Order: sequence, then C-alpha cells, then structure tokens
Amino acid sequence: MNVIATLTARMEEYRAENKNPCKNYATQSVADKATAKMAQDAANYFHTQPGVKARPAQYVVFYNEAWGRWVGAINMTELVQRSSSTGGYFGYCKGFYSF
Repeated sequence: MNVIATLTARMEEYRAENKNPCKNYATQSVADKATAKMAQDAANYFHTQPGVKARPAQYVVFYNEAWGRWVGAINMTELVQRSSSTGGYFGYCKGFYSF
C-alpha cells in the first residue's frame, strides 16, 4: 500500500466536504517541524510513564499537489502497538491526518 497516495486520496475526499481538512504548510521544513512536534507530543501522551520523554511516533511529510501545500500525518498504528503505549484518545493529533 502506498501510504502517501492513500492519505492524499483521503484528504481530497474530505476536502470536498470541508474547506480546511487538516493543517498544511507553505514549506517542507515548517511542515516537518510541526509534524515532528506533534509526533513527540503524541508519543508522550500515549506513553505508559507520564513525564518520561518517549520515542517520537513515526510520521510522513509530503507535498499535496492539488493544494500546492505541504502536509504531515502521524502513524498512530505504530504508536499504539508499542509495548509502552497505554492507549488514550485517538483524536489527540487534532489537525493532522493519521494512518
């Protein structure tokens, strides 16, 4: 499965109904910085030991040609499968797509 193609298709489908379906950025570096921060925040949130800095979640940053903007997505599947994951609210990464 091509993760980026699948995410792009989901974004386009959602955008047909919503003007701003997810956070998007003008440059790759800004998108990467924002997505990396959310990947770290999400990893810390789902970690079994509060206050301990967890390994960041896996994520992708890619260019959405239809928008002419950069977007990021968090790999929630990988994150919650960790032995150190405690579970929690799956909508935690608000504004970011997940896979």
